[in-house]
Amino acid sequence: MKNCYWNRALLVALATAFLLPACKETAEPTGPVLEAVPQEGITVIRNARIYTFDAGSSWLDNGAMAFSVDGSIVGLGDAEAMLQAFPGAEVIDLGGKTVIPGLIDAHAHLAGLAQSFTRANLVGAKSKAEVLERLREFESGLSDGDWLLGRGWDQNDWPEQAFPNRQDLDAVFPDRAVWLRRIDGHAGWANSRALAEADRDLSGDWQEQGGFIHRDPQGQPTGIFIDKAMNTIEMAVPPDSPELMARALDLATRAMVSQGLTGVHEAGTSLELLQLYRDKIAAGTVPIRIYAMADGMNAALDWLCENGPFDDPSGRLLMRSVKLYADGALGSRGAALLDDYSDDPGNQGLMFM
Repeated sequence: MKNCYWNRALLVALATAFLLPACKETAEPTGPVLEAVPQEGITVIRNARIYTFDAGSSWLDNGAMAFSVDGSIVGLGDAEAMLQAFPGAEVIDLGGKTVIPGLIDAHAHLAGLAQSFTRANLVGAKSKAEVLERLREFESGLSDGDWLLGRGWDQNDWPEQAFPNRQDLDAVFPDRAVWLRRIDGHAGWANSRALAEADRDLSGDWQEQGGFIHRDPQGQPTGIFIDKAMNTIEMAVPPDSPELMARALDLATRAMVSQGLTGVHEAGTSLELLQLYRDKIAAGTVPIRIYAMADGMNAALDWLCENGPFDDPSGRLLMRSVKLYADGALGSRGAALLDDYSDDPGNQGLMFM
């Protein structure tokens, strides 16, 4: 019944006013496109402008659509014809609003969206002080020894527009490890307690290929790690439990369908995530379709090359492509440039390959 609720919520969420170009003409009202099915579990939406997105880019004014409990469309056409074909159906009057097919996000990070429900949300913070205030609030729900994790900070939105440092975090969280990923996922900000958890000495002048550790004039890490250098801290962060990720994925997919998204192309999927998606689909708790790109930086690429494309029997999960990383991102000053960054002389970004 959860799938029924999500699909119904999706259809209602999509019934909002859209201005869509390139629509040619109004379709003639028709009867149901399929044979009538048993009435139990059928819902009919009526009094709607329904865009069919068929070859003629037509729409139905004052149209109606019938769908089953699993979300399958079983009828489309004139309102009276639908009500006659499905006399026992639940009827929802959309008041003349617009219905379009579900949307597909062609480049997204579903796992990252799921994790965002388990971490401090720093998106939109307009200053370093606001970041610290959000972190204080989030920390109140943590247990002793838990890492304080967050994502979404963007120094370009702050008045000083400069990278922060570990001392900023140390002043507020001296005894708790803090690790905060930047909004683009290409940089991380750590405090001294988190740096102490790394399995190697972070001081000096060494740099990893494809990564950069910001250091002060004495060669000590400032707390900012770019791209592959983030691995030195990420490896020390306790992994999310499968149970936590499963619950977080439910929140993420429900958030997607509430915005009209019924499919996602996930750029960079690990084998662990692939298995989680398979398990959730088998349990009937994934209301979207996932086109997963194997993460070219971990074992998923080797698995894909060895086993070939994966197509889940449910039709909701497919992996047959690869996400490769050539360089970093502009906001974290890691995107590869031909010239130096205007605000960072000597830095032309990072190449991964």
